[in-house]
Amino acid sequence: MRSETLDYIFEERGADLWIVLSGPFTNDQTPTFRERIVTLVEDGNRHLVFDLERVTIVDTQVVQLFLQLLNTVKGKSGTLKLVFKNEAATRAFMHYRSIIPIFPDATLLRQGGLFSLINRQRRLMLRKTGIRISRPVAIFLLLIVGGWIASLFFIIHLQNRHIKEQQGELQELSQWETRSRIEIDRLRSRLRPLDQLGIIQDTSATTP
Repeated sequence: MRSETLDYIFEERGADLWIVLSGPFTNDQTPTFRERIVTLVEDGNRHLVFDLERVTIVDTQVVQLFLQLLNTVKGKSGTLKLVFKNEAATRAFMHYRSIIPIFPDATLLRQGGLFSLINRQRRLMLRKTGIRISRPVAIFLLLIVGGWIASLFFIIHLQNRHIKEQQGELQELSQWETRSRIEIDRLRSRLRPLDQLGIIQDTSATTP
């Protein structure tokens, strides 16, 4: 008979509530655990992360428990994620990776936004077309689209810089024209008295 007990620690990490489990997780422990977690959800905890890395045993009803908790949390517009890479949990949840979000460690969990987006797009395309796309292919397509978007932004940046350069040249020409007109008016005002005395001959109308 198993004498060890399941220990769990609650930790708030940002918007997520982490439940770190250790020890054997047996069938007879599921009712009490379910009640505790449902109470947490009812109290307003919507984003749950279960760390199962230190769990030594995972019985069959435990997997069903997490599937039920997943539905409960989703019904409250929340999320449920599992973190582990040990043999016991991997063997128990290996057939449910497409249903329950599973991450090997906290680092990849924080980076899970990109993979979640890929998985959502893959499932959406599968439902619409019936075509199954593997994760490497999805990542490759995402990189292609990302490269195309980056190239588009680079071209727009070059065009904007060229337009700004042309605007600067136009402004310089306009300033030069204004300065030239001012200088011409100044010279005309200085020569006007000489023109009135007939000292300066008007050659503007002279034909060659």
